[in-house]
Amino acid sequence: MEINRKSALPLYYQLKEIIKEDVDVGKYKPGEKIPSENELCDILSISRNTAKQAIVDLVSEGILYRVQGKGTFVAEKKIFKGLTDAFSFSSEFKSNGGKLKTKVIFAEKISESKEALEYLKLKESKELFRIQRLRVLNDIPVALQTSYIPKFFCPNLLKLDLSQNSLFDILKEHYNISFSYFTENLTCVRADRYEAEILKVKKGSPLFLLTRKTFNKNDEIVEVARSFMPGDRSEFYFRHGEGMSIELNHIME
Repeated sequence: MEINRKSALPLYYQLKEIIKEDVDVGKYKPGEKIPSENELCDILSISRNTAKQAIVDLVSEGILYRVQGKGTFVAEKKIFKGLTDAFSFSSEFKSNGGKLKTKVIFAEKISESKEALEYLKLKESKELFRIQRLRVLNDIPVALQTSYIPKFFCPNLLKLDLSQNSLFDILKEHYNISFSYFTENLTCVRADRYEAEILKVKKGSPLFLLTRKTFNKNDEIVEVARSFMPGDRSEFYFRHGEGMSIELNHIME
């Protein structure tokens, strides 16, 4: 751990980079306590304000977390392939060792507005299933997902167990639906009271809103899904333009 006082980089920024590197190489493992601000001051001969600014920034970025009266610790991270790499939200979590639980908030049959039916390329006579599920990874809410599915694709869908099985597995195995491709749109919004309560964040907290349309081989929309994901637990990044990934940070307060 060394600070370069001749560098053009601010001291607090250098400290941030040092701590990030120590975490990346495994010097400090998830759940492990890092040196206190006072200890960092002694080790690096820096001011308390410099150490504090670096730690505050790393906490806000989800790399560290504080426990009152105990110190600052390295946050756990769960990484899975991007939603652009697969149709199933569930499989992306499970394939990376995460303990995923799904809670069905509601599952109902609805008759949507003319505008909504046009959005889904459906006739006015068609009914939809609306299913809302909460995704919990290692006991932390990571996504509130609402799916809209035309009833004629899967007439008895609501009679099946939607909490223990992947929705896409059900559609493939029970209804022989073949998926062709999907499109996604990512925006940033703020949590309203309902979303904040379900996702256990403060009202007004930043959320990622990922809207996905999934098509079958006949170019019909099988599902439209809207997923709200807390901004402090999710980070989107691209890999060489080939896909998108999400990193989930285990935040503890």
